[in-house]
Amino acid sequence: MKFIDQILSNSQIKEAKLYGPSKKAAERPETGITIQTPAAFHVIKDCATLANRYLPHFVFGHYANPFQVLKGKFTKADIAEFVTEANSDIVMHQLLALVISKVESTMPQLKASITNVDISGFNSPSTDPYGDYESYSSAPVVQQQDTVSILCTAFDVTQ
Repeated sequence: MKFIDQILSNSQIKEAKLYGPSKKAAERPETGITIQTPAAFHVIKDCATLANRYLPHFVFGHYANPFQVLKGKFTKADIAEFVTEANSDIVMHQLLALVISKVESTMPQLKASITNVDISGFNSPSTDPYGDYESYSSAPVVQQQDTVSILCTAFDVTQ
């Protein structure tokens, strides 16, 4: 995924170079070594898998100003692919949450706004014993800009 590749390739920390080797070790833990204990195969595989999956989080977290360093490095399609992947992959969703958190802390003008919705129905007595369940459907609604638009603005993507 190009979004991940850009985060890693533009980093100055040495750990960013572990992405390829960790992927290789996750796929074939016995590459280049002799495994003497069968359980070690699974330990190496699982550790490499975790390292590969969470390395982008680690690297992104080490950027002092990721939006300045990565400015213009992405296309809208790259960001859209990342956001789509984040909707179905918990690890990518966590990375997206990290990126959005960084956007909100460094660019307050992009921070999502919460609109207060009338929740008076929560406290109103009802004769219907199941009526309270329906009132929960009118909970406060979070209105956010489209995630792709927020990220495009943060990374100064014009296309």
